Amino acid sequence: MQQPYRTAEEWVVMTISLLGAVSISPFMAIRVMQGDWLIALLDAVAIFAMLTIFFFVRVRRQTSLMSHVLALVCALALLGTIELRGSEQVFWAYPAVLAVFFLLRPWLALPYVVVTLLLIFPVLLDDMPLTRLAGFYLTISATVGFTFVFALRMRQQQQMLLQLATTDALTGAGNRRALEEQLLEAVAQYRRAPLSMSLILLDLDNFKNFNDKYGHEEGDVILQKVTDIIRQRIRRTDKVFRFGGEEFVILACNTGLQEAGNLAEALRKEVACANISRETVTISLGVAEYQGNETGFEWLGHADKAMYQAKASGRNSLCLYQ
Repeated sequence: MQQPYRTAEEWVVMTISLLGAVSISPFMAIRVMQGDWLIALLDAVAIFAMLTIFFFVRVRRQTSLMSHVLALVCALALLGTIELRGSEQVFWAYPAVLAVFFLLRPWLALPYVVVTLLLIFPVLLDDMPLTRLAGFYLTISATVGFTFVFALRMRQQQQMLLQLATTDALTGAGNRRALEEQLLEAVAQYRRAPLSMSLILLDLDNFKNFNDKYGHEEGDVILQKVTDIIRQRIRRTDKVFRFGGEEFVILACNTGLQEAGNLAEALRKEVACANISRETVTISLGVAEYQGNETGFEWLGHADKAMYQAKASGRNSLCLYQ
């Protein structure tokens, strides 16, 4: 199974941190040549912090904390620069505002930016004519407003696209892509904190016969009703995915083989007894506990092997991978 693609958040943090370090570097070099050691030191600290964040996200792939740290670095660098060099450095406020809104959620970035602009106000008040000060705050306020609306809309669209990309349209369960990402995440989490977890792979028995006899619309209704039964039975921490046409996978966290087997058996009985279609609908299930020395793909393969053993034993049955 391939490594997961980098998320949009990872690219944003890496891009802003790297561009920030590259943008500041020429100014640091100029200040060193001019003997302006104090502000050159501030530039060096900002560059070091941004490069550290870039490599941390690139290697560790943890963006939540680093987004806040980078936003803080941008704000502190702006405050320090204006404190040391006054209003001549105020142009840095515009990229700083944009960076914070790209890094943080809009409703968190807004007070963050407002506080920063208020903190630099006393310095600018002493160093700028009132007309220029008013012009700056009018333009920066417009920038903040436009950026806030844009960031809010962009995040909403991003969430909608993510939902579409990882959700099965018919059943609302996670799709195959979402399953692959969750398996990778679960394996990585196990290596950090080894807790029992199991996969349940279930397949609707003779599903093609329902489609051939009653039509695909009836088949769609069956899939939806089976998904509803699964959702009602599993815990909130468990996840369900539609793996194939009539195959579903349940990822049961903090669950050993026997406990997952009990859940699978309860699902088997509930589906068989439910009024799902004009004829009785049954499922065959395979259960596999993660062994700690296998990939997510191998783990899923073990559950698949157990499920086919259940089908071979007569369907409407359950098999545990030992």
